[in-house]
Amino acid sequence: MLDGKGTNNSQVQNSDLNAVLKNINQTAYPTNGTSSGVYLPYTTTVTDPVTGKPKTVPPTLTGGGIFVQGDAQVTLSPTGANGQVYTIVNNGVTTTITIIPGSTPGSGTTTVQSGNTSLSIIGVPAVQDSSSNPTADGTMLYVNGNITGLKGPGEGQAAINDGTALTITATNNVTITGDIRYKTEPVTLTASGNTPADSLVAGSDHGQVLGIFTASGDIQLNNGQSDQTLQIDGSLATISQGGSGGLTNTGSAIKTLNIVGGRIQNNIKGINTTTRNVFFDRRFANGFAPPWFPSTTVTTTTTNTVAQDNTSMNPATFVRTQWLYKSGLQ
Repeated sequence: MLDGKGTNNSQVQNSDLNAVLKNINQTAYPTNGTSSGVYLPYTTTVTDPVTGKPKTVPPTLTGGGIFVQGDAQVTLSPTGANGQVYTIVNNGVTTTITIIPGSTPGSGTTTVQSGNTSLSIIGVPAVQDSSSNPTADGTMLYVNGNITGLKGPGEGQAAINDGTALTITATNNVTITGDIRYKTEPVTLTASGNTPADSLVAGSDHGQVLGIFTASGDIQLNNGQSDQTLQIDGSLATISQGGSGGLTNTGSAIKTLNIVGGRIQNNIKGINTTTRNVFFDRRFANGFAPPWFPSTTVTTTTTNTVAQDNTSMNPATFVRTQWLYKSGLQ
């Protein structure tokens, strides 16, 4: 989120945040920390290549996303052909961030609105190479706290626009309260003729992808939709070494849960669902993934393991966002 690279393994300090992040009022993240606020990585000063001295420039994005300090509710919605809107409620304050990509990676505009205050920033969040050149548009929304409500604009409505590559992550729990759907579904959800469900849809890969991740919490379901169904398009991951995270239902019973992407978790937990469908987004089989999404490796042996009911099954094979047992229990 800070630099568009995600390659630095050192613990982030307040001084790191202060050096990069500013809020809508162009105020830097406090060096002594803060309890709330929405910040983005942008600059208003660069070094003049001719004089070597600092010079003022319009607000220009320099990193890969959005930083929220403290618990937040987040609503995702598309705008136009490829724009993405993030409505964030943090400490009672609503901040709306609209990202409109341009024709090349990193180009376009990011607009921040809160109350009567508005800020236009040159550029959009992007994945950057080692020399800080944008290679692809990609956004990380990082909440340093709990995401207490995550949803799209309404039941059955699109939340993730074509072209939006997004990873949402939180320090603690992420609670999903409504549908989060792609504008264009990449795989089929029902069988048709000789085409089985979970088949790639020709012409429907527009780079749209969502990942939801927490290393130290759960992805919680608290469905508030009247028809008691819930669809989440994206890869869901609650993983860390020695972690205890999982997908769990903290609300009312769900009649039908559709996950279109993948599901990875440290622990199996109760989801209180009558019908559960997990459709693997087959684009992930070819190295495609949400931006900066966690990856891992699984050490396997040539010896089969034994399930609790003594059913023999092969060692697990990990394919980015899918755990697959070739035989045995599902």
